[in-house]
Amino acid sequence: MAHITRARMNSDADYWQNAAAPRADAAAADGERAAADPNESQYMRQCAARAAAIARRNATEYRNIANTLRAGEIPDGYEFD
Repeated sequence: MAHITRARMNSDADYWQNAAAPRADAAAADGERAAADPNESQYMRQCAARAAAIARRNATEYRNIANTLRAGEIPDGYEFD
């Protein structure tokens, strides 16, 4: 296994915190808007609500990954390129 530097861990943490998590937050907000749209069918609103919940969970997970990397630890199952 290659040696992973602290700089690389911080770089990856920055990506998860500043790119992936905000993108997931935006997806969740979009899903929440669609879930509240009375012009959509009930089925579409339910799908959008579920997608929003998944996106929120993903954003939380991405922030947890970033925090773990910044703490100098490698999250379970994490693979560096």
